[in-house]
Formats: sequence, structure tokens, C-alpha cells
Amino acid sequence: MSDITSILRKELDLIGKDLIKSIKKELVNQRHIATGKLVNTTNHKVDVSQTEGNLLISTKAKYWSYVNDGTKPHTPPFEKIMEWIDDKGIPYSDELEKKQIANAIMRRIAIEGTPTKGSFARTGATFRRGYLNRSIGSKKQSITKRLQKVIGEQIKVEFNKVIKKANQDG
Repeated sequence: MSDITSILRKELDLIGKDLIKSIKKELVNQRHIATGKLVNTTNHKVDVSQTEGNLLISTKAKYWSYVNDGTKPHTPPFEKIMEWIDDKGIPYSDELEKKQIANAIMRRIAIEGTPTKGSFARTGATFRRGYLNRSIGSKKQSITKRLQKVIGEQIKVEFNKVIKKANQDG
């Protein structure tokens, strides 16, 4: 592996770690922690070859896009709402009250989609959508500059080696 590919791998790994930290922080800020599956399974993988470098951000939580983008009005499964109430630690005095809360949440989602207007007041979060856009988008320009600088410096080193060798052979 050439110096440039190993440097690219290292830089992409550092960028990936920084992005994961930022994503997790934004999930917490937006109060999207219920079971913890989304925040705990979000990770990164770096793949670098002689021709390209890729940084993949992934999660085992299949519902990540609903959290990021919200949903249109729909009627969610009653049992999922009941589970979610417990996951979020929403207090209730008995099963009847829990069912009433679940029905109220279902009605609101059927009218508004997610996130509901009430979720802002209940959580105190300023934002409830776009956790990826907010955490990654804000870093896009600095990532580009960082990679241009690191790779540009390595290209200069490689170019200088070629010139030096050509002068010696010369």
C-alpha cells in the first residue's frame, strides 16, 4: 500500500470517528434516545483502494430515516407505541392510563406524522429532525479542506521524490 493510501485510510478513520461522535451528540440533543439501538449501533467503516477511498456510516436501526426525516401522517401499530412509552420512560399509573396515552399518541401521529408538535414541548429539544444533516452537513466543508490539505501535501512529497530521482538519473 502506498503512503497516500495509508494516509487516506488514517484520515478517513479519524473523520469517521469525529462524525460518529457528532451524530451521537445530535441524537442526544434531539432527544431521540429510547431503546438506545440507533445511537449504540451507529458506526463507521473505511475502505481504501489504489483508486478511491470510502467512508461508510451505518446503523443496525432500520428506522434511522424516520428519525432523521420524520414521517407523514399514518397510524402506527398500537403495540409499538405501547413499547415505545416504556422505552422512553413516559410515566403512567396503570395499564388503562398507558393505553390512553398510546391512543393519544397514535391520534396525534395520524394527524401530524412525526415528530409531533407536542414532542418539542415535551422534550425541550430545539430540533427533532435532520440529525444527520445537522451533524454531518456542518462538517462537510472542513472535511473537504482537511482531505485536500493532507492529500495535497502527500502528492507534493511524491512529486518531489520523482523529480529528485529524475535529477539523479539525469
